[in-house]
Amino acid sequence: MYYIGRKMQLTVFGESHGKGVGALITGLPPGHRINPAAIDREMARRKPGAYGTPRKEPDSWEILSGIYRGHTTGMPLAIWVPNLDPRPDDYTDMPFRPGHADYTAHIKYRGAEDPRGGGHFSGRLTAPLVAAGAILKDILKPLGVTVTSNVAAVGGKSDPKEIQAALARAKAEKDSLGGIVDLCIAGVPAGIGGPRFRGLESGLSAAYFALGAVKGVSFGAGFDAANKKGSENNDPFRIKGGAVVTETNHAGGILGGIATGSDIVAHIAVKPTPTIGKEQNTVDRSGKEISFAATGRHDTAIVLRIPVALEAMSALVILDEIALVRGEL
Repeated sequence: MYYIGRKMQLTVFGESHGKGVGALITGLPPGHRINPAAIDREMARRKPGAYGTPRKEPDSWEILSGIYRGHTTGMPLAIWVPNLDPRPDDYTDMPFRPGHADYTAHIKYRGAEDPRGGGHFSGRLTAPLVAAGAILKDILKPLGVTVTSNVAAVGGKSDPKEIQAALARAKAEKDSLGGIVDLCIAGVPAGIGGPRFRGLESGLSAAYFALGAVKGVSFGAGFDAANKKGSENNDPFRIKGGAVVTETNHAGGILGGIATGSDIVAHIAVKPTPTIGKEQNTVDRSGKEISFAATGRHDTAIVLRIPVALEAMSALVILDEIALVRGEL
């Protein structure tokens, strides 16, 4: 499936080393003013830093449809981000790279896939996603909903100095690191979501796992809940300011798939960048076993750039759920 959402849907398209990448959003409310500065800020957050890929993409963007005089029209909104620094020749006769979707895509699409830099499976497609997320987060603001995140750990380290040392060591060794992102969605009204297969945890998890680097998701206490007693893990209710609230938030703001009104707190595990300069065993496209070391451009730790993309996915899911309840935004 190439889209996510029910009343509000998002599709991404394009390839890593093709002409460009884009996003299409349907179901947006009409009359919302587009804030170019907000889109630029979000795109800047995604740009590589000291431990990012040497690929220099300006990430200029253009809205092709769905706006008139600076406002959404209610029609499908298309965003285009051109690829200005591609190197398709770097991927000539590329074998199946360990940790990538090269092999599975080759089988799924019977050899017709674009193999250059992962093609449609590349993290490059988070660029238009982030641009779309800026618009979605802007629409959420008047509704009192905000999405924030931070990198909680890299390579098993949480202290900033230790993280920097681990990154420097991994880069010098031509290796990479994974990490953890903590994410908070505040202001979601109680009652948003649904039971069983329509739950908020299910919807958010599906959205996060749409990013290829994500390998684990938990909410609230997460796996730590398995080590607690019920008396420790339950969130007692009380009244505050005439509203029902919880004293703690081990549930992560969701019970029975439905928002409690507390902050929705998620923890996302991000794998190490699979493209590394170390020798690894693999198989080439003729079926021969070979030794392979990547020489292309890559990040030492994808986790440093993924938070803004996770926020974009969160915004889409929550906005879609609110639209389902209210009918129109």
